[in-house]
Amino acid sequence: MLNSPINFMNTIFVQIASYRDMELIPTIEDALEQAEFPENITFGVCWQYETEEELHYIEPIKKSKNCRLVTFTASKSRGLGWARAEVQKLWQGEKYTLQTDSHMRFVENWDSILIEMLKECPSKKPLLSAYPAAYEPPRKILNNNVTGIEFGDFEDSGVINHKCSGEDLSQYSSPQLGAFIAGGFIFADASIIREVPSDPNIYFQGEEFLISVKAWTRGWDIYHPHKVVCWHYYNFNNGEARPLHWQDRQEWLSLNQLSEQRFRQILGIESSTENFGIYGLGEERSLIEYVYFNLKNALSWT
Repeated sequence: MLNSPINFMNTIFVQIASYRDMELIPTIEDALEQAEFPENITFGVCWQYETEEELHYIEPIKKSKNCRLVTFTASKSRGLGWARAEVQKLWQGEKYTLQTDSHMRFVENWDSILIEMLKECPSKKPLLSAYPAAYEPPRKILNNNVTGIEFGDFEDSGVINHKCSGEDLSQYSSPQLGAFIAGGFIFADASIIREVPSDPNIYFQGEEFLISVKAWTRGWDIYHPHKVVCWHYYNFNNGEARPLHWQDRQEWLSLNQLSEQRFRQILGIESSTENFGIYGLGEERSLIEYVYFNLKNALSWT
C-alpha cells in the first residue's frame, strides 16, 4: 500500500482493456514506478484470459489497492469496445483518466507531465492523444518520436483509419491542435467517460475515428502532445507476438461486420432507425463542422 497523502484533485483513472497480454503487469508496474505521485493512480482493468496460467497471472495485482479488476474468459470477449466499456464501469470519480493499452512503458513523472500539458491547452474541454513512440519488452526504447495524427485510408467497408503524421511536434512549446485520436492513448478530464463512453458494439476498426467525431461534436478539442509521455509495444515480428482476439475467436468476423455497419449508421452513411443516444454524435458541433475543421487543419500541416 502507498502511504503518501492522496491529492484528489490530481487522481488519475488508468483504463486498460487487456486480452491475454503478458505485458499487463509490467505495464502497471512501470506506470507506478515512473509516476511522480503513484498514490494518485488507480487502474481499471478488464482481463480476458484463455488458460489456467492466464487466469492466475493477475493474482499479484488482485491485492493491490491501486487496481480494480473485472475478469472474463476469452470466449466471452466481444472485442475492444466491449472490453473498454467494462473498464469504464470501474471508474469511481477520479479527476482525470488515461485510456491506454496493456503493453506500455512510461517516462519519468508521466502523470504530472500529462496534467501540465492538458492545462496548457487553450480549451474548456481538451483531450490529449497520440500514437506513442515504440519499445520492445522488457524496456528497450526504440525511438522518441512525437508526432500528430492524420487521415490514413478508407477500408472497403467505409471504416476510416488514422496514421502518424510526419511532423515532429517536439519543436513546439505546447500541445498542438488536431482532429484525430489514438485509442491507445487518450488523456482528459474523466468526465469524458460519461460524455463519450466506449461503445460496446464497436469491435475494433473504426473505434478511433468514431471517438474523434463523437468527442469533437460534444465540444471536446483534440490536442497532440509535444513531449514523449509513454512508449507502446507494436507487436513486431522479431519478438513473441501477443495473442489477438481476431486470431483466437471464430466469431470475430460476424462481430466485426456488425461493428462496421454500426460505424456507417452512426455517421449517417447508411440509414438506421436506431437511436444511438450516448453512443451517437453530439449536438454541440455538427459532423459537417468537423469535416470542415478537419480539412482546414490538414491544409495547415501541408
